[in-house]
Amino acid sequence: MKKIIGIVIGVACIVIGIVILVSHFNAQKTQTSETNAKVIRIDSEVETDTDGFDTRWYTPVVEYTVDNNTYQKQLPNARTTNSTEYNIGDTVTIQYNSDNPEEISIKGDKGGLIGGIIFIVLGIVVTIASLIGKIV
Repeated sequence: MKKIIGIVIGVACIVIGIVILVSHFNAQKTQTSETNAKVIRIDSEVETDTDGFDTRWYTPVVEYTVDNNTYQKQLPNARTTNSTEYNIGDTVTIQYNSDNPEEISIKGDKGGLIGGIIFIVLGIVVTIASLIGKIV
């Protein structure tokens, strides 16, 4: 039974990794235009974990213009606990989908690629360890 649970967890990690990679590569295919965006505010929120500890998260909101239309969006994959990582007035180069300029990402962001690879490798390790009986 424990072997089956390990295999299920391993396969789930592999599937999650594949989904993350597909999403990353799809964004690269569609977000081929780029522009500069200006950080206009920093949104913050507090999350409390199951032990009652609070973590404050900061997400920059950027403003950018495409074809004389101005957009304001939270910067994807930029959520951080470091309050000074982004500052109001900072300029960030973004990539956007020219057919839907609200689809943006930070130029050069490799978070999806790295995250997907980590999940796949973790899934393979857990699956193999479960199959050979090293996970109890």
